[in-house]
Amino acid sequence: MRDKWVIWPIYFDLDASRMNGRKISKEMAFKNPSIDEIFNAAKKLGLNPVKENKAYPGRWWRKEGRVLVEKKFSKMETIRKIAEIIKQSKSSI
Repeated sequence: MRDKWVIWPIYFDLDASRMNGRKISKEMAFKNPSIDEIFNAAKKLGLNPVKENKAYPGRWWRKEGRVLVEKKFSKMETIRKIAEIIKQSKSSI
């Protein structure tokens, strides 16, 4: 797993605080991020995503899943690029 980044939905969750796991600014974040949105955005970036049915350690009671992606960029750059793609797709609806 060392050649993959773990991407959790909470990283993008507008309702989560930075302390609770959000990694991006509120301007980039959105409500109810889904594992499918993250998976599809990572696929568009060519990161060969893989879905896993796991729970974020801080929310162990909610199995929202996670996505494993290739380490083509730094973790924060990867998270920002995924967020940009999801924001664009949400704004075009």
